[in-house]
Amino acid sequence: MRLNKSKERIGKMFDEIAGRYDFLNHFFTANLDKRWRKKIIKQIEYFNFPYETVVDMASGTGDMMAALLKLGPKKAYSFDISEKMLDVQRVKIKDDRLKIQKADSENIPLEDNSVNILTVAFGVRNFENLEKSILEVKRVLKPKGTFIVLEMFSMEKRNIFFEFYFTRIMPLFGKLVSRSSYAYDYLHNSVMKFKTVKEFADLAEKNGFTLRKSENNFMKFVYTVYLEKK
Repeated sequence: MRLNKSKERIGKMFDEIAGRYDFLNHFFTANLDKRWRKKIIKQIEYFNFPYETVVDMASGTGDMMAALLKLGPKKAYSFDISEKMLDVQRVKIKDDRLKIQKADSENIPLEDNSVNILTVAFGVRNFENLEKSILEVKRVLKPKGTFIVLEMFSMEKRNIFFEFYFTRIMPLFGKLVSRSSYAYDYLHNSVMKFKTVKEFADLAEKNGFTLRKSENNFMKFVYTVYLEKK
């Protein structure tokens, strides 16, 4: 399956499933995704990363942003290319510190060197131009700013369970619940055709970041990657 990662196609796809996204996301991960986000907050506190200004890119319905707000930032920004996903977030999160806006990862509407922490949870594999997006993240982060990526990466070795679950079970159930004929076929293909965690970290380091930590959350394909702007 050829993946169409154009901003228009990805935005339309997430618009289609916005109303059912939270349920399916938590269902397919057995609610482990909530634990992974909590671990990110604990790591931010443990490493004492500054968090005065935080950004959640590909923010969707706002679960990652809701976690970030518990840190107590002075400013917070949620950006996504799906307006309907952001509409769900606007209902879920009411906070005067937070600005929610439609924007893509190649054109973040913030000034240079203005952000302490930028997170992307389950979104980098959907970026149309990954390298350009990484450079844009670098632009808006302050020196020594933190880039945190929670993602499902391609596995270095084949895993029969992973392939069966992602190519058979998830697409079938996802189609039934979301009523989208495309989204959950795209999901498993986008994971299997994405970079390994090492390849992603290498690309980030090539483009101005230092790897601080890479944490395996589940079966060596769900990782949290902590990067620091050089």
